[in-house]
Amino acid sequence: MIIACPTCATRYTLADSAVGPQGRKVRCAKCGHTWWQSPDEDDPEFSLNDVTEIRPTSAPTVEKPPRDRAALRRALAGWGLFVAVVLALAGGGYAARDQIVRLWPPAALLYETVGLRVEPPGTGLQLQNLRSEQKVEGGAPVLVVDGQIVNVSDTVRPVPVVRVTSLGEDRKPVRSWTVEASPAQLLPGEIAVFRDAQRDPGAVLEVMVTFDGG
Repeated sequence: MIIACPTCATRYTLADSAVGPQGRKVRCAKCGHTWWQSPDEDDPEFSLNDVTEIRPTSAPTVEKPPRDRAALRRALAGWGLFVAVVLALAGGGYAARDQIVRLWPPAALLYETVGLRVEPPGTGLQLQNLRSEQKVEGGAPVLVVDGQIVNVSDTVRPVPVVRVTSLGEDRKPVRSWTVEASPAQLLPGEIAVFRDAQRDPGAVLEVMVTFDGG
């Protein structure tokens, strides 16, 4: 293609591939003027022979569009933040794996797959002094369940949620619910207590108390 400098009218011959389909910034080798050259802006007033006769010994400088350094920095910062979040989640998932498995039991299989041991809820703890009583309060039947959790291990243990299941005839479940004990963790030998009352419990013959997720 044939192009001409808009300032000094110096003309050049360039291969179409040097400009590209989107155009490109070029600079005149004679006067130093810079302009954006589109691929379809050929100079119709001169033939290839005319340009060849007056063409300077040097060709115009074709400049690449400047890189967006700010965008590059933002992209690198974004990847750095992503890596930091992944590492933080991985560290938190390792440290709190017992609590995660308690909230979502299928996670135990994932931890076992990567070789991490996960203790089931209630490890090192023992239920004791369990008691259930059916009575009438305010004219309505109420099922009261209470008990204790003791730390029988030699280390601090988190206290899991207690699951209570009422059983009717033929030991079929009537209702199931969870109860939180207090305090939330126990030193060796310490005891946590829980108590709950269910109104209108139905026909209950037996109550089963376990650690939730265990």
